[in-house]
Amino acid sequence: MMQAKTDLRHKLSAQWQALWPQEMEPGRVPIFQGAGKAAERLRRLKEYRLTRVLAITPEPCLLQVRINALNDNKSLLAATPGLKQGLMRITPPDVPLPLRSRALRGWSLAEAGHQVRLPTSRPGKAELLVGAALAVDRRGRILGDGRGLLDFSWALLRHLQVITDETPVAVLVHDEQVLEELPQEPWDLMADMVVTPTTVLRMPAVRRPKALLKDLPERLASLPVTQAALGR
Repeated sequence: MMQAKTDLRHKLSAQWQALWPQEMEPGRVPIFQGAGKAAERLRRLKEYRLTRVLAITPEPCLLQVRINALNDNKSLLAATPGLKQGLMRITPPDVPLPLRSRALRGWSLAEAGHQVRLPTSRPGKAELLVGAALAVDRRGRILGDGRGLLDFSWALLRHLQVITDETPVAVLVHDEQVLEELPQEPWDLMADMVVTPTTVLRMPAVRRPKALLKDLPERLASLPVTQAALGR
């Protein structure tokens, strides 16, 4: 199944690059057309409106979600690219309004707020986890770019008790990225909500992975943020 997912990633990456040409590392989640519209659609959901702290992955297509959250007086618990700089807690006063579009993207995230210094810092709680993907299917299965960033973020935040199994997971994609069926492995996270520029798909029953933070692949388990979270 791993090879099948790898082959599918290559195929979809080429397809999305043809649809939305952009300069970025091959295989990464695309900045899809209408990402801003999808962010606005997320903004109208009750789960978003009730959220005080939004946990979010660092993909460029989620920039408007991060901007909206601060504009809506919410705080962010933002993963840095590859989680190499760990997690950042970002509040509205941390980033002045004119600087948000620049400060809330890429490696700038690592300087936008306050680093959560594990294991001594208390990250607090988040009521919603938002991520992106190469593709999703109509049952909530997610195909990431192979780095495991969303799965890793969920496992880390779950370990830190920032989120629970009941915390909703929203994934933003273009309508073209919604496929009929994707392969799934036991450790894969599923989406409760898939938000596109035109619609919201809600999944009636999703399964949460049972894998723990200590069960991560070596390349993720060896990251400083993982070691710190495990108290090593």
